[in-house]
Formats: sequence, structure tokens, C-alpha cells
Amino acid sequence: MIVILITDIFNYTDFVNFFDLIAILISLFYVLCLLLLKDFISIEDIQLDKLISPPVIVSLVFIVYLIYSIIELAMPKIGSSVGSIAIIVASLLLFVAVSFFIYVADRYEKSIYLFISACCTLFVDALLAISELYYYTRLFTVLINIAEIVGLYFFTIFLIKTKLVDVEELKEKYF
Repeated sequence: MIVILITDIFNYTDFVNFFDLIAILISLFYVLCLLLLKDFISIEDIQLDKLISPPVIVSLVFIVYLIYSIIELAMPKIGSSVGSIAIIVASLLLFVAVSFFIYVADRYEKSIYLFISACCTLFVDALLAISELYYYTRLFTVLINIAEIVGLYFFTIFLIKTKLVDVEELKEKYF
């Protein structure tokens, strides 16, 4: 969370001039989140029928379109930082993919919290680019901060409180 605090300071000081540093810090945050999530992923979670389903494919298309649109929007203002944009996009995609994979695998009780956290991350990154590069308003700043706090809250709750789903208990309860 210290990385996010430092990133926010640079965001609100001068987004364009500190963009390369902001990109490194944001990518570092996503890498740290991925390291925290590595214990929640296993090979046995891979079920192609769940991963190649219409809702997952539609979600993937929307996420790719959102990222493409934001990159296209940001390129004229920070076109000299293509490497930084690539680092942010790669780390963001990895974090979101791992989060959605854990959610779709449905092995943990609070996996919806991780899904919410990933959605907040996408929202914050998209709205931050619009707010800092094109149309600044306090409302965007408030929304960005609220979504960032909510995303961090749900991510932390997932890490602290989640546990494996007890399949036997579910069978007894519902079948």
C-alpha cells in the first residue's frame, strides 16, 4: 500500500512529467499483488470448459477493448513513453487475468472479493488516464480514490479471510 501512496503523490503532483516513474511504481504494485496471489493458483484449477465459456470470452473482449481505448486515448499525450505504457498494460493484464482465473476456478469462498478488486483496478486505471490527460474534475478524483480504496479493501479481505471451499459441505447443504 506504500507503493500506491507514493504513486498517488506523483499522480497528483504532475502526472505527465512523472509518468515513467508512475508506470514503474504501478507495475511494481501489480507484481507484488501477483506474488501475493501465487499461492491461490494451482494446475488442478485449470478447467477449459470454465475458461472457454461465453461469459469469460465476452468479459475478455470488453477488458481488451477498454485497455485498447485507454491506450489510444493516452498515446498522443504520452507517446514518448511507449515502454512505460507496455509495462503498465502487461502487469495490469497479468493481475486481472490471475484474479479472474482464481474467481472462475471457484475454489475459494471469497473469490468474488478478488473479482471486485480487479474491476476496481481496471476502473481506476481507465479513469485516471482520462482525468489526468484530458478532462480533470474533482468528481473523477473522488471516484478514483474511492475505487482505489474499495479495491484495496476487497483485495486485503480476500487475502486475510479466504479459505478453500468445502465441497462436501456444499453437497450436504444443496444436494
